Amino acid sequence: MTTTFSEKLSEFQDLLSYRFREPRLLQQALTHKSFAYESESTVHNESMELLGDSVLGFLVTDFVYHFFPALTEGRKSKIKAYLVSSRTLSAIALDIGIPRYLRLGKGEEKTGGRSKKALAANAFEAVVAAIYLDASIEQARGFLSPLYKPLLIDIQEGRAAVEDPKTALQEYLQARNLGSAQYSVTAETGPEHRKTFHIVVRVGQRMLGEASGKTKKRAELQAAEAALAELTEEARTAS
Repeated sequence: MTTTFSEKLSEFQDLLSYRFREPRLLQQALTHKSFAYESESTVHNESMELLGDSVLGFLVTDFVYHFFPALTEGRKSKIKAYLVSSRTLSAIALDIGIPRYLRLGKGEEKTGGRSKKALAANAFEAVVAAIYLDASIEQARGFLSPLYKPLLIDIQEGRAAVEDPKTALQEYLQARNLGSAQYSVTAETGPEHRKTFHIVVRVGQRMLGEASGKTKKRAELQAAEAALAELTEEARTAS
């Protein structure tokens, strides 16, 4: 028997250990714009990602502030950047099963959208926004706290590298005399007040990675993550 989306929403709420008073918020958080466009709907999770990004940024900064009181502002900023990076968010999203519950358009589904890390990370931000809108900032804190505590402990005990992806990429390239990474904007889409920036990162003529983000900085970080993943996979395959 085919599972309905309502049944999937109920199942996902069990995984989240949170029941929505307004399930439509969770439905929107899990609806990718490709599904909305194909359904001729305007309801999707893009605007919720923006809100979730801010809620997540505030709460993660608060976690870092209280968990590492003796660290310098610069070090705290690096830790925060690592904890809200696309790499970290997509890993959390995978852990709690978000990709399985996304509503994707047929085209996005066919091109592997369910396995795209950036898409999973964005959906996680939207889920954070949905919980905040459904309840409160404290409920969002309660949802995020158990997800982030193990990561904070890993950082404290030296089991996680927190350098931002751009720094890590440049260090990787320099160690192998491969030159410097160059970032460029290939396109800007969306309205002026809510643009999406499309960035590619190159070394010489070779494109190593590309990504899109709500700010140039975020898109550059995600492009650097993609480039690092590409280079490390090449190194692993060659060894």
